[in-house]
Amino acid sequence: MFGVLGFGSIGIWLALSAWVAWCAGRLVKPIWLKVIVIVMLGPLLFVAPVGDELISKFQFERYCKEAEEVKIYGTIPVGEDFYTADGKWKLADTSLPMEERNRIQAELNSIIRWEIGKDAGVPAVIPIHYHETKVFEVKAGRLLSTHRIYGTRGGLISRSVFERASFFVKPQCLPRLLREGYIEQAILPFNGSVGGAK
Repeated sequence: MFGVLGFGSIGIWLALSAWVAWCAGRLVKPIWLKVIVIVMLGPLLFVAPVGDELISKFQFERYCKEAEEVKIYGTIPVGEDFYTADGKWKLADTSLPMEERNRIQAELNSIIRWEIGKDAGVPAVIPIHYHETKVFEVKAGRLLSTHRIYGTRGGLISRSVFERASFFVKPQCLPRLLREGYIEQAILPFNGSVGGAK
């Protein structure tokens, strides 16, 4: 749907921006100033509707760098309940039978607990929000790690027209450890001498 409608809208806006710049340039007397007004005003008018998103792209990327950090406060060394004998995380093995995966996941849930905080906004030109996730040891209630996930729906035009997509800003930033599925392994490191996680 965006194909024809989107490119048609962009074409119309480009023509309108060029026309307004041309009309503004005609009001200026010296020819050199007329050229400067047309050349500068046309592109400025064209990008004005997404200007908030262009500015916020740099703000969001700064928050994305912050989102890369996973703070580890404590670990619980585990053995072959969660790892193979050679130290490979069992839940990463897609060939593992579903019953075994469910058993390991239930055991994992008995050791660590994830707590996802409420969304909060950050200072930016466009709405940028984040939530902080904390991982606790179930038995002792000890905080093991924290990380943040940032998200945005883009600038005014992106939010109004496309609802979920944005032109220049990716919708979400999360830590590499979370993207790659290694947070549990960082919190529950392998120790072959541990008889089990229980």
